[in-house]
Amino acid sequence: MAASGMAYRLGRSWFGLPGSTGEEILGAHTWEWLGPEGSMATIWITGLGLLLLCWTGMKLLWQSRGRLLNTPQKHRLFHRLIGALLLLPLAATAITGVAYRTGEAVGWSDGVLDLLISIHEGAWLGKTAKPYYVLALGSGLLFLCFTGMRLVWSKARR
Repeated sequence: MAASGMAYRLGRSWFGLPGSTGEEILGAHTWEWLGPEGSMATIWITGLGLLLLCWTGMKLLWQSRGRLLNTPQKHRLFHRLIGALLLLPLAATAITGVAYRTGEAVGWSDGVLDLLISIHEGAWLGKTAKPYYVLALGSGLLFLCFTGMRLVWSKARR
């Protein structure tokens, strides 16, 4: 979802992506091809999964607070630093993304939906900063996924 969210926002903001192509990318981002129920289930599973990762990351950061920067492994250090920096924005993005799609399905007011999507995509930062926020959050999430898998893999091999 991070890649499709970045493709949509950066394509629309920086590259003049046509509306129809943007809608196709947004449909992939929200898993519309699975139908309403499948899309909602996937968004809930993905959102709750991201919140679980945020929670475990917060727990691990809290446990290592005295030795946060004290690790000989560079990839672990970068994972900790980027994770700490993106913890709250990722949690907010997961919560507002799930809430937006749920609210849209159950008929919440446009004002509430506008607030949720504004938080989700960083519109509260302004039109100029919004794509940079999406780029930082999306690429940061992808980085955390890859380094996290590397950490798990290296621990499993020991």
